[in-house]
Amino acid sequence: MNKKNFPFYIPLLLILPLIVNCVEKNQAAAEYFERYFKYQDFIQTEFKDDPVRGILYGNPETDAEEKFYKKDGYFALSFRLNDIGRSGFKKELSDAPFQIFPQSPYSIFVKAEPAEFYKKPTYKVTRTVEMFSPEVSVFDIFPMIEETVEHLRNSETNQILEHSPLQKFLCRQFDCEIKKENGEIFLMYTLSERMKEQFPISYKKWNKRLGQVSFRFQLFQPGGFTKGWEFYNEGKKLILGIPDSPKGYWSSPRTLYLRTYLFLNIYGLKIDIRGLGYTLKFSRSGNTDTVTGYYNKIPETTIGGRFLSIFPPGAVNFFIPGNMDEYFDGSFKLLVEGSDGKGGTRFETKTKRNGNKTRVLLTAESEIFRDRFLPFKSSDEDDEPGFFSELGKNIVLDLRGK
Repeated sequence: MNKKNFPFYIPLLLILPLIVNCVEKNQAAAEYFERYFKYQDFIQTEFKDDPVRGILYGNPETDAEEKFYKKDGYFALSFRLNDIGRSGFKKELSDAPFQIFPQSPYSIFVKAEPAEFYKKPTYKVTRTVEMFSPEVSVFDIFPMIEETVEHLRNSETNQILEHSPLQKFLCRQFDCEIKKENGEIFLMYTLSERMKEQFPISYKKWNKRLGQVSFRFQLFQPGGFTKGWEFYNEGKKLILGIPDSPKGYWSSPRTLYLRTYLFLNIYGLKIDIRGLGYTLKFSRSGNTDTVTGYYNKIPETTIGGRFLSIFPPGAVNFFIPGNMDEYFDGSFKLLVEGSDGKGGTRFETKTKRNGNKTRVLLTAESEIFRDRFLPFKSSDEDDEPGFFSELGKNIVLDLRGK
C-alpha cells in the first residue's frame, strides 16, 4: 500500500476488524492477502527511494519521466514479479505489458499520456494490474462482514476485544473501546503512546497528521443513508460507527455510495472539502465477478487561514502550482469529469474464478496534474518492520485462524 496517502488508509484500518474478525475463517482469503501484501512489500522495499514506486501506484511526477520508457506520444513502464523460491522475488521492467504465469504471478503496466486541462499540464494515466489469486472475491467478503456485525451485536465487549490476532495487534497500538447505543455499534481506536515504543516513526506521522486532519467517510447503499457506516476521527481517536440494520442487509450489496469530508489545517492554511462522491458497483456473471468504481460528485471546497500564520491563501501560490482555489477546483473536476468531460478517475476489477488459476485484472484510469500540491509528502524513513507490514501479517493470521 502507498503509505504516502495517509488519510485514505484510515477507513481501511477501521474496516479491517470487520472483514477479518469473524467467526468463520477463510483460508483462500488469507492466502490472497498474504500474496498481495508480499508483492506490495517487495515494491516498497525495492523502490524505497525511487520515483518508480510512485509510477507503479499510478502517481507519476514530472521529475520521474526519465524512469519511464518513452514511446510515441506517451510514457510507459511495465513491471513483473518472478517467484524465485526461498530467495523471494526478482523484478523485470519493460516498455510493454507482461504476461503472467504461475512462476510470474504479478504484473503492473502504467501508461502516462501528457495532456492539458485549462492550460495546466496533466497526465492521463492508465494502470493495469494482473495477478494469479486463490478463488476468492468481494462476494465472499460481504457475508463475512455481515456475520461479523451480527457477532458484534450479540457478544460482550470483552469477548470482542480478545477475539482475534488483528484486534489484539490494533489494541497494542491504540486504546480500544467498543460502545453499543440504541442498536448502533461504535468501534473506537485512540492513538496510544504504546505505538511509540514499537513503531516510533509511524507514531510520529500518525500523531502529527491526526492533528492536521479531520475526516468523515460515509458508506451507504442506495436509499439507505441512515443505515450506512461512518468512519471519522475526533482528534487522535478513530471511530467506526455501524447503525442498526436488518439481518442480511450487508451480505450482498450491488451498489455502495461513499461521501468524503475532509478538513485540513496545514501550517495555518485551512482547506475544507465537503461531499466528494464515489460510487461502487458489484456484479457477477458466470465465473466472473466485477467491481467498478468512479467519482460522481464534485465537493464544495473552502480555502482560508494564513499559511505559516503569515501568508493569506493567495500568497501560497508561490509554494504550489497555480492559484489555490483554481487548483482544487480543477483537481476535483479531473477526478469526477476528466479534461474531456467523459469521466474522471475510475477503475474496474474483474475476478475470473477458476480454482488455483483464478485471475484478477484491475484497470484504472485517472488524470492528474503533473505539478501537484502534496501536503503529506514526506521523506522520512519508515519503521523496520513497518506498521503496515505488521498489520498485514496480523490480517493473514486472523483470516487463517488456528
